Amino acid sequence: MKLPHLPTHWESRLVEVLLVFLVAAIIVRVGRRVIGRLEGIRAPADELRRARRSTLYRLLTSGLRYLVDFIALIMALDLFGIPTGSLVAGAGILGLAVGFGAQGLVQDLVTGLFILYEDQYAVGDQITLPALSLSGTVMELGIRITRLRGTAGEEIILPNRLVLEVQNHSRQATSVSVNVPIAPDFDPEAARRTFQHMVDEVEHEIPGVNLLGVVDIQPGAVVWAVSAPVQYATTAKIGYQLREVVARTIYQAGLPLAGNVKGTGWTSPGTK
Repeated sequence: MKLPHLPTHWESRLVEVLLVFLVAAIIVRVGRRVIGRLEGIRAPADELRRARRSTLYRLLTSGLRYLVDFIALIMALDLFGIPTGSLVAGAGILGLAVGFGAQGLVQDLVTGLFILYEDQYAVGDQITLPALSLSGTVMELGIRITRLRGTAGEEIILPNRLVLEVQNHSRQATSVSVNVPIAPDFDPEAARRTFQHMVDEVEHEIPGVNLLGVVDIQPGAVVWAVSAPVQYATTAKIGYQLREVVARTIYQAGLPLAGNVKGTGWTSPGTK
């Protein structure tokens, strides 16, 4: 059966065009499903990271749809005998114009996508950018810019293309520790009881504080260590607090420190 008002060869071309768009629709649909499954794999629990990851996959889906539709349109026009060389050339000229006229913008967008995809840092993370000598808290992570709160409270806005190296201080758990050199002739069981009692006493002040035990043995000292988990922003504060607790315990329990205190004639309590 022939379609009215259409030459015979147009009918076959029309069928081919419909097949082209059908295949394009199938490719887009399959691509959406694949991207959707990738999005669901190891989805982060944090709401902000999940939202950014969802945004990234939505961008990938849109990019796939536009690319496939453009290719399908070019193929359809070519089947009807319409020259597409000028369209492709125009797209190439437009690409060159964007590349030269808005090169920085394109770099920002591409770098922003990679930062999101690789999850290099997130809102609330403490980061350092060594190449820029900048440190701060991430306040906003966008496709084009990153907004930081500096160590002095200032707001820093930088294009994503300047992010060359990132040190993320919030991703790995870290700790501070205090080493206490005790005289080797002091009873190790007594030392353990003293430090363990100290740890139990300050647990409510320094959550997670832990007695590591003996970490080194030297000719003139047995070195005990106490540690506590910290965040990057609280490292100094917890370190001062832990050292103060250890110093108080040494004084109150009369623990014999190994050797003399430099610059004075004082020796630790209990030292013979």
